[in-house]
Amino acid sequence: MRMRRGTRSLLGMALLAAALGAAVVVQLRHEETLVPETLTALDPSGVRAVTVSCQGCTTRRFEKRDGHWRMLEPREVAASDEAVERLVAIAGATIRFRHAAGDLDPKKVGLDPPLAALALDGTTLTFGTTDAIHGDRYVEVGGTVALVPDRFSARLFAAPESEVAH
Repeated sequence: MRMRRGTRSLLGMALLAAALGAAVVVQLRHEETLVPETLTALDPSGVRAVTVSCQGCTTRRFEKRDGHWRMLEPREVAASDEAVERLVAIAGATIRFRHAAGDLDPKKVGLDPPLAALALDGTTLTFGTTDAIHGDRYVEVGGTVALVPDRFSARLFAAPESEVAH
């Protein structure tokens, strides 16, 4: 009888361990779905070159040298590290919705021609208009168009003087 009770206890513990393991797997998969998708997978600390261009504004070009940002265009001068890092951070904006490139008419969402473009090393993001319901900005990157909360437009259209180190 003791053998039977011991076997039963061992079987119960094994089932409990299996159930806990399954619960952990389910929880991990759930948490993965909660991680927001971003515009790019770029590591902001690895970006070394930034170019910002927009309709009706001066093109600004920056390069990171010895750990600090330098404005190269429209004039060569030390740049505000904080201001350029805010531009780089746009690449990590959270996506609310993603469309395949052919799903939208680029002219209707302001992407043909784009209102602004941000080149980070070899990755270019182009910016269109905002949607009428949520005010999210249309952004094309890598062949898809994403809608992202527009918390960065002022940085794209800023005057070069706002990005000069003081």
